[in-house]
Amino acid sequence: MTILSLRDASVVLGGRPVWHGAAFDVEPGTVTVILGSNGVGKSTLLKVVLGIVPLASGEIEVLGAAPRRGDARVGYMAQSRAADEMASLTGRDYVGLGFDGPRFGWRRDPKKRDVVQRALELTGTLTFADHPLRTLSGGQRQRIALAHATVFRPRLLLLDEPLAGLDIAAQAEIVDLINLVRASTGAAVLVVAHDLNPLSSITDQVLWIARRQIRSGSIDEVVNEKTLSELYGHPIEIVVTPRGRRVIVGLEEEFAHPHPHGHDHEHEDPHEHFAEVYDEVTR
Repeated sequence: MTILSLRDASVVLGGRPVWHGAAFDVEPGTVTVILGSNGVGKSTLLKVVLGIVPLASGEIEVLGAAPRRGDARVGYMAQSRAADEMASLTGRDYVGLGFDGPRFGWRRDPKKRDVVQRALELTGTLTFADHPLRTLSGGQRQRIALAHATVFRPRLLLLDEPLAGLDIAAQAEIVDLINLVRASTGAAVLVVAHDLNPLSSITDQVLWIARRQIRSGSIDEVVNEKTLSELYGHPIEIVVTPRGRRVIVGLEEEFAHPHPHGHDHEHEDPHEHFAEVYDEVTR
């Protein structure tokens, strides 16, 4: 069964269109990378999938039905982590919050311990799971955040900028972990990113958002000079290095400044993200 499907979908926020005419499918066990400059609606797309932001027109199906808040089959790792402001918790405690939801207190559910343990094992975080979050490196915190998002082994995993702020080595570790989670669980993964290169080896599909449009397809179908030049309305040049990295020339201004009509809110309060997603969780 197709995990996610959009047909002629559009979003309007505050009376302004964010993007329109979106049409793509996401299949089980695939990795889809969402690209575009700040404020074009990448995080908004995730919130549509989560049932937080409604479509203005068109259709969306998540796991065969309309999206709804608190669907345990959909895991979410926000760009601004609630973990950053819960630094007194241990990693295990924070992953446990993924089981509880933020508004339901600590459940006395006998399954909780085993469920949390499996999430920690899956993400390779057992060795530091009982350390306070404040003592962990950025990469370790990202791994804990991923364990939190996968606590119920979701069929669809949404990751908003999981590589942000990490050095090259830590980025590579997170990419390997995303691939491991995908391979181990069969989940479809949507990843918001600013740079395709670290993720290119595991990418099955690209969604590129620009000028209120979304182009979808394989890396070769989307990340080419013809498609990007049409999408941005001016010439784009792509230089491929000997190591296979794509260097895109002509988008420096786009990526240096937020979109003037954007709605991504990329620095929102992490608690707001956390509460929005789990507000209606009833396990």
